[in-house]
Amino acid sequence: AMARRGHLVPSSVPTSSSDPAPALTLRKEDKLAGHNGRVFDLQASVKDLSSSQPLRIAAVGEKGGSVWTFDGGARRHVRLPGTELMRVCWHPDGEHVLTGSAEGAICVRDASSGQTSATLQAAREDEVYGLEVLSEEGLLAAGAGETVQLWDLNRATRTSLAAFTATESGVHFGGLRNPDRKAFVFSIAARGRILSAALSDGSLRLLDSETLQELATLCVSNEAPALATAISPTSPLLACSDRAGGVLLWDLRQLGRGPLGETESSGGGAVHSVRFVPGELLVTGGDDRRLCVHETRTAQLALQCCASVLSPLLCVDAAADGASTRLATAGGSIGLVSDSNIGLWRLGAEQEQKRPEEEGGVPGAEEGVCMVCRPCGQ
Repeated sequence: AMARRGHLVPSSVPTSSSDPAPALTLRKEDKLAGHNGRVFDLQASVKDLSSSQPLRIAAVGEKGGSVWTFDGGARRHVRLPGTELMRVCWHPDGEHVLTGSAEGAICVRDASSGQTSATLQAAREDEVYGLEVLSEEGLLAAGAGETVQLWDLNRATRTSLAAFTATESGVHFGGLRNPDRKAFVFSIAARGRILSAALSDGSLRLLDSETLQELATLCVSNEAPALATAISPTSPLLACSDRAGGVLLWDLRQLGRGPLGETESSGGGAVHSVRFVPGELLVTGGDDRRLCVHETRTAQLALQCCASVLSPLLCVDAAADGASTRLATAGGSIGLVSDSNIGLWRLGAEQEQKRPEEEGGVPGAEEGVCMVCRPCGQ
């Protein structure tokens, strides 16, 4: 049976200090041009910029994709040919990227040339809406149509598949166009043996990442599809967002007690992306054209800071950079005003960053960036 939202319970994740957390700021530092049309997904090649490896950012969207490489002061850009590329992730070898298309194909591409070296056919009629590398040995999880699949990248073969149907009280996504009440996968995330999948019926399914055995079904919404999911890399926290603008947080150790926290829907539309970042913060982006940073230690998921952007945000990724965090964001819309650039941001404590008036303006300030929020004074 689907676990209902139930009552919110106090977070069981201990705080590291009784001192109040410093005020946070978001500052837009740069942008990457090169995309046309909406950008659906992006991923950084490293999660900590102290690594000796150069930072690379891969992004995909309506009209192909791009890979940017930052090596010292140099910046290189490579195009990834194609259309309707829905998802992207880095291959374990660090030299290739994997792209998932609206035609159900997963392509292995050289990050330096953009050339395709292998194609895995995950579906014939459905989009690939999830890509997650599970191991350095080349195990890949993919969400395609109503399935989650496991692939061996070294042998280019599918090793396992799990198919979903909508829960009895869940959202019937697609109406008459979906007579079999399939529950389509819109996002996946993994950590260790736990794999989470956000589904179109408004549920979040938890699976064993090695066997794809279903472990739990959590209700995100009875009225709107679940769109994005994330698992914290450092704590037992699980997050999911939905098309109605809600964000829920669970403790993986206490799923039966209901969610730890929930944001109130702002009425601004879908939340397309959720991402945990250092400091046990949760970053979200969506149709309301705001990049938001929430704390995860209280039931309110209080907003710590936010920034306005030109277009709906469809994807966010992050990398630690000393005491601060670098963020990359992208999105766009089908309207007349659509920003297809990749935004590069720095998130950090207020005292670590200069105020915009001290700098004579900040790149992207025309987007109405809210620099410091306690919470955001929008």
